[in-house]
Amino acid sequence: MDNNEYERIDDAHQVANGSVAHCDKAHLTQFSLSELQRGLYEEVERLRFEVEHLRDQQQALNRTPQSTDFRVSEKGEDHEGDDSNTRHPADRRGVLRRRPVTLILALIVAAFLCVGGMRFWNYLQSYEWTDDAEIDGHLDPVSTRVNDTVVRVYVENTYHVKAGQPLVDLDPRDYQVAVENAQANLAQAEQGVKAAQQNYELSVANLDAAGATNVKAQLDVKRYGELLSQAVIPRETDDQIVMTGRVDAAAVNSDRAAVGAAFQKIGQARAAVQAAQASLDQAKLNLSYTHIVAPATGVVDNKTVQVGQRVQPGEQLLTLVPLNDIWITADFRETQLRKMRPGQSVTVHVDTTGRDYKGYVEGMPGATGELDSLLPPENATGNYVKVVQRLPVRIRLYPGENRDHELRPGMSVEPTVWVNDQQKTGEQRTLRITTAAP
Repeated sequence: MDNNEYERIDDAHQVANGSVAHCDKAHLTQFSLSELQRGLYEEVERLRFEVEHLRDQQQALNRTPQSTDFRVSEKGEDHEGDDSNTRHPADRRGVLRRRPVTLILALIVAAFLCVGGMRFWNYLQSYEWTDDAEIDGHLDPVSTRVNDTVVRVYVENTYHVKAGQPLVDLDPRDYQVAVENAQANLAQAEQGVKAAQQNYELSVANLDAAGATNVKAQLDVKRYGELLSQAVIPRETDDQIVMTGRVDAAAVNSDRAAVGAAFQKIGQARAAVQAAQASLDQAKLNLSYTHIVAPATGVVDNKTVQVGQRVQPGEQLLTLVPLNDIWITADFRETQLRKMRPGQSVTVHVDTTGRDYKGYVEGMPGATGELDSLLPPENATGNYVKVVQRLPVRIRLYPGENRDHELRPGMSVEPTVWVNDQQKTGEQRTLRITTAAP
């Protein structure tokens, strides 16, 4: 055995003992063309792999001393030549036995994820939300009812006024004169009634006198007729008495008709009194219209009236916004109304205040908003393109939610309708509203 072979055997022993970590490149270059050197290099690589594999097995045995049935030799034979370092199924079962807490925690986490996912899905299906909503309310226009000149304005924009509080004064002098004239006409008409009553009484007296004269004339006709039959008086005298009786009877009929006419005059005079009274009432109303007061409690907005301005009947002077009667108009898509019903609870988030308010669905729309537009659609003409429509849903806040009157018409809100809530009856809503009322 020559010196080269002794050196090769000595290097192999050093590799097996773990003292050789790599091949000396300077030593290998001396025999780079010989077959012996290549074989030695392959053997060193194989021995290095086996040493690393045995080291891993030793560490595994140190971690699991109870698995005595594990044989290192059989394990080495099964994994010999396997570069992927795959473990035996028994080794995987050993890992599960070594880490039961990890397995239980993984199962608990998976169960929580499943339950949480289901609850999250049910939560997503339990409400309908939109940001296409705003607060609505009454905008009461205040206008004049007479033609006059503005002499005083009591308010400005953003003023908070109460019902009956003065807003604008017009020049009342013309209407005061009209009231006085109407009062004079009323007094004249009342005097006319008195005169008509007196005429009626006079007509009745004349009728009584004519009746008495007629009675005497008819007696004379009867008496003179007997005398004529006895040839005591001439016929001319009897004819004259008969003619007088007829005249007196006609006078009675004339006086009776005069009584009826006088009674009609009384009715006409009383009607004239009523007309004069109506004119006086109208004059007083026109005079009252010169003092314009607030029709309701609210905030002044859109004021355009100025002192000295000549206003016409129906001309708008300002707008009054009542804050105690507001609601929310939410334009939901038609696909969001499948489970929406009146009475369902609503949570309204207001961007201005950053708060959430409680309310309920007061009413469902009668038609889509597009049909109420200035130019409603005509699907029978031209090309038809299906567009998801929106319908305005009316939402009312519970009493006490807007106690400080911070909400104003036109504010943007985001309502959330809880469609899975059971529909409340009218008595339940009334009871809740009564309970929540301040």
